[in-house]
Amino acid sequence: MEDGSDANVTASTLPEGETDSLWAVGVCLAVLGTLAGTIGKQMVRCSRLAKERRKQKEGNVLLIAGLALQIALNPACDIAGYAMAPASVIAPVTGMDIVWNTLIAPCSLGETLTLRRLSSAAIIFFTATASVFFRQINEVNWSAEYVKHVLLASRTMIYGLCFIAWFCFNNFVLMKYPDGSAVRGFSLGATAGTLAGNMWCTKIVAVLLEQCLGGNCIAWLHPVSWIALAAAVFFSTTNLYFISLGLQHYEALFMVTVFMGASIVTNSLSAIVVLAEMDEAPWWKLGGYVLCILGMMAGLVLLTEGEKDPTGPPRRGHANLEEVELSSSYDVRDARDVRFDLDARAFGAATSPLD
Repeated sequence: MEDGSDANVTASTLPEGETDSLWAVGVCLAVLGTLAGTIGKQMVRCSRLAKERRKQKEGNVLLIAGLALQIALNPACDIAGYAMAPASVIAPVTGMDIVWNTLIAPCSLGETLTLRRLSSAAIIFFTATASVFFRQINEVNWSAEYVKHVLLASRTMIYGLCFIAWFCFNNFVLMKYPDGSAVRGFSLGATAGTLAGNMWCTKIVAVLLEQCLGGNCIAWLHPVSWIALAAAVFFSTTNLYFISLGLQHYEALFMVTVFMGASIVTNSLSAIVVLAEMDEAPWWKLGGYVLCILGMMAGLVLLTEGEKDPTGPPRRGHANLEEVELSSSYDVRDARDVRFDLDARAFGAATSPLD
């Protein structure tokens, strides 16, 4: 029957050369997005350091600029990239964020690049890159009916329930660990990363927008397309709260690596489960892709284990900006109280009668 044809996966009719060129442009845009995202995250970290030096105005400017890069430029590059290439190809490319951060953070933030941090970043990046070689070319013709078919599939429902359980576990268990704990830092970064990594909706929106720009806007007459758009906006914005919270009190070399590792893992899993991009893949491709995902997870564990015994002073865990400002004022008051107390003692010693 032709009525249900919209829900069927059909091969793309684009010539192979044209498809490859679009993929190359999509990958380049994704790489540009990772650079913008890295700069934005480091600016958020710089804002905290500026506030610690009592440069409140500079810190506020850096915070706003960093968030703007993550809200505007980074998602725009992601949408354009996903419109031109499969999610299973774009997902590993986002690992470039780890490379930029590893190269820039020691210079821009003065952070220490330990051997464990370098090893963890290398493991995550190379396993993410290796997963590209196991990708499956499985182009589909997207429509509102097919989007509805994808979202209502049982595998998508199970994926959603697992994600909700993971989110609640982080918020109600892992984030309750003591301030400065590596577990709490991991939870903040991983929660932000898994939110940002749900790019399946961004993929859907990007393709439907591309169709609309080409003159076919029928899909946008269906509510399911707007639901996908709302999901894309939700995931791309809510992660900023958790990553900003983490960057306020954990070093970027740790936080950004956790964030990007969790993001790539989630992105890769959603490409398999929700978008079904690997359904037609032979067993060795699917197995290799899954092994790469497990390798990224191992890199995250290695990184977090290395942060449990920090060499510097314990990090303070609350990143609420108002609390930071209040704590600074309390420190000043405490210093004044100590000074007044010392002055009073000195005055009492000077006026006391001699024995």
